[in-house]
Amino acid sequence: MLYKNGLVVMPDFTLRQADVRTAKGRILEILPPDAISDDEGEIDLCGDILAPGFIDMHIHGCAGVDFSSERNTAACLDKMSRYLASRGTAAFAPAVMTMPYEELCDLMERYRLASQNPLSGAALAGVYLEGPFLSVKKCAAQPAEYMMKPDIVRFRHLHRLSGENIRIVCVAPEAEGAERFIREAAKICRVSAAHTDSDYTTAVKALDAGITNATHLYNAMNDITRREPGCAGALLESGCFCELICDGIHLHPAVVRLTHRIIGPERLCIVSDGMAATGLGEGSFTLGTQNVTVKGSEARLANGSLAGSVTDIRSAFMKALEFGIPFADALRAVTLNPARALGIDGYLGTIEVGKSARMTRLSRILAGV
Repeated sequence: MLYKNGLVVMPDFTLRQADVRTAKGRILEILPPDAISDDEGEIDLCGDILAPGFIDMHIHGCAGVDFSSERNTAACLDKMSRYLASRGTAAFAPAVMTMPYEELCDLMERYRLASQNPLSGAALAGVYLEGPFLSVKKCAAQPAEYMMKPDIVRFRHLHRLSGENIRIVCVAPEAEGAERFIREAAKICRVSAAHTDSDYTTAVKALDAGITNATHLYNAMNDITRREPGCAGALLESGCFCELICDGIHLHPAVVRLTHRIIGPERLCIVSDGMAATGLGEGSFTLGTQNVTVKGSEARLANGSLAGSVTDIRSAFMKALEFGIPFADALRAVTLNPARALGIDGYLGTIEVGKSARMTRLSRILAGV
């Protein structure tokens, strides 16, 4: 396929008039404008932007299905895949809620089996193991009764059951045994600070041990104060990737802008943290083992706690632009940065020869050109 007459997002996130030739799901050539079409067909972009496909590195569900609770995991993932592809998403990492360990084992085995079959839309980017190694004090929508101390033996078992497909494991840095767990888990996958009551000093030690990511920064962790910057302060100061839920509910727009200014364009990862209601509207849904009610644009448990979001990554990208994040930086935050945070930037995240041809079309108006 030849994509013609468009503005192509280059690997440095500048825009250039170019044509892109693809075949068998890969990018073959990036050509000067007005390249000659072969017999493979062509798509006239009519001046629009050809961008890398979005990557949602942290999503629990959408289109009425919840990854953690659906028994037919293959059907669940395929339904998520189809909906997300319709929203310009190239790949996604389904996120796991806290649940009994035996159920986690069963879910990882079902994921392994499901991942062996191609999906109808967006590709799988591996598992995001959010629970269960979290803080009861900062459980938010994660069921506190099933949380456990970081256990490297159990984690290795879960990783094996998943087909070695866990890309990110979350941990509360202050948990008993967390530092040793982080050092060992970091040899297997990326480790993210999440749902934590940690102070600044403890968080710094965890970063030194191997923390590379921050799960929905600011949410489910202590606020920054002038005398105790806490885990959030340590994460901002570090070189780790920082997730922000850009739905206009979890974070004030000024916080999104301020964080962008502090960490710069290379560490910002916009995520949806979407749950089953995404794409459906109001009603009653599930998030793992918990019941969630959606009213307007908010998903909440019976106790009033926010329970993920009802946004998708395309909508979150649009919100970031609305909040004042420059086009190139917002696009990077939903493409290359998540790819790097997941360790899949070798084949996704940018438009380059040899990489996946999973791309998305955007209006040039978004970039102000």
